[in-house]
Amino acid sequence: MLRIICFSVPAVVCLSISFGAANQAAEPNEEAAAAASSGDSALAVFERRILPILQSAKPSSCAECHLSGVDLKDYIRSTQRETFAALVSAKLVDIEHVDKSKILEFIERRPEKPNLISDKVRREEAAAFRAWLTAAAKDPELQAAKTEVAIGPTIPPEVIRHARTDRVLASFVENIWTEAGRCAACHSPDRNQKQVEEHGEQVSWIRLNDPAGTMNSMIENGLIDADEPEHSLILMKPTQQVEHGGGQKMVVGDRTYKQFRRFIDDYAAMKHGRYQTAKDLPPESGEVSLVTDIWLKFENVPAKFDKLLLQADLFRMTDHGWSKQRMATSDRPIFGGGNLWQHSLSLTAERNTAWADQIEKQQLPPGRYLIKLYIDQNGKLAKDYHAILNDEDFVGQVEVDSEWPAGYGKMTIVQFPLTDSAESNSAQ
Repeated sequence: MLRIICFSVPAVVCLSISFGAANQAAEPNEEAAAAASSGDSALAVFERRILPILQSAKPSSCAECHLSGVDLKDYIRSTQRETFAALVSAKLVDIEHVDKSKILEFIERRPEKPNLISDKVRREEAAAFRAWLTAAAKDPELQAAKTEVAIGPTIPPEVIRHARTDRVLASFVENIWTEAGRCAACHSPDRNQKQVEEHGEQVSWIRLNDPAGTMNSMIENGLIDADEPEHSLILMKPTQQVEHGGGQKMVVGDRTYKQFRRFIDDYAAMKHGRYQTAKDLPPESGEVSLVTDIWLKFENVPAKFDKLLLQADLFRMTDHGWSKQRMATSDRPIFGGGNLWQHSLSLTAERNTAWADQIEKQQLPPGRYLIKLYIDQNGKLAKDYHAILNDEDFVGQVEVDSEWPAGYGKMTIVQFPLTDSAESNSAQ
């Protein structure tokens, strides 16, 4: 099965993720055939080539496709007899046709673009198992061996699927990559020559049109902390909890922060094997979003709201009244000194709806909208980033008619409502 995920932030990106039947087997290894015909006993091959895999502190090649939950060690026991009997009992070994054994198929599965080191390890593992199974399948005592011992991963399939690297990457794309435009000016190699001159190449952690490379770069450069997710630099710097030359890009508890935490917390839980049952898995977000270059500005914002977070939710007029779900949103601290608030909009949609499929175009249909405004006046988001702004934070609403053009210089300008009642505005 082939999934294509396309996004247009900061540029058009097409990410192909292939798995299952699309995986290609590793190339046949002549070393396995040579070992199988060398006259070595199955036990000798097991002790020399299989036990070292079990005893190694390094992860197996399974880690290239599974962040956690699956390791080749799960399919090996301390004795040859128990290992072979368990594999046969689980129907992972075909005694009559060893090369068709499922355990070899599992080992030889590889991603579309395998890591060179993991690919080498994969070939070595496949060769070791092929050599041992070829010899073991000819041993009458091993063929007759029985065991009640289970073999393979101990966690359920739902958890294994959740931690598969293609799904981890899909989550990264949805929660962090779609926001990469916020960081591009300082961290994208096509735009940050000044920053590179001042701070070095490590500042360029974004990989152009490459979400997988960007995710790996962030992990390798320590921007994501799997031990203490809340202390990840990708959170601490843009919220200015530590020095950040790029200024404030988000605040604790806003929509972007929530999305970043959704990925980072989930990544940390998988990395440390905290998911043991399907009930442990985090619920899927009911809403998807995508940052656009459509700007909204409010003028005459009361100075008393200076530096407080304002959230604007946009609802479109339909044949049946205002849309039940918001079609766009934006949140950012108010610049009270200038009596204004402005920020780019993020299109939002319920997951698996027609509008969710359309937001990739980054266009908000022109027409009449109701904008509901919420302000975090009590610091509830800083106290609990899971919190949401609701009726108790509502400060007013305003109706706007706009073409919603893209571009900072074409932003839709609205007057801040003076009362809680709806007011009509014509966008400037």
